[in-house]
Amino acid sequence: MRHALAIAAMLLVGACAGATEEKALTPGTMTARFVTGGLANVIVVDTVDRLPLRQAVLVSPDGERVPAYSIDVDPRPATAQIPGEATLLATPGAPRRSAWINTMASTALILLPDPVQYAKNWRNSRIELKFGDPGGELSEATLAAPAAPSS
Repeated sequence: MRHALAIAAMLLVGACAGATEEKALTPGTMTARFVTGGLANVIVVDTVDRLPLRQAVLVSPDGERVPAYSIDVDPRPATAQIPGEATLLATPGAPRRSAWINTMASTALILLPDPVQYAKNWRNSRIELKFGDPGGELSEATLAAPAAPSS
């Protein structure tokens, strides 16, 4: 009897430890950053929106425009568990019901043409974003440029 209880407890703890909580995606989230330990001359722009990101452009104080060299869009980045489902006591391997969250997660990469010049003027730079598809709903947003990485 003790062994059965011990095994049941280990299975329950193992099931809880194996469960991963999905990253919460909040529509309207937009960030621009440099990746720590990554390329010091690439700005990473992450967005979560109902519409796909179609353009990201770094605009310097003198009007120079540097478009993103890569834009990736994930049209189904997350699902949400339907409320009321008992996750803790669910049988391991049992199917879970989930619903699609109507968002798209996008990532754009902008290569700095001159990192030294950017470090001097980043406070006066901005990133212009365009969302949507031609013939459909369109929207635009502007982000402050991220602080230049430390040397």
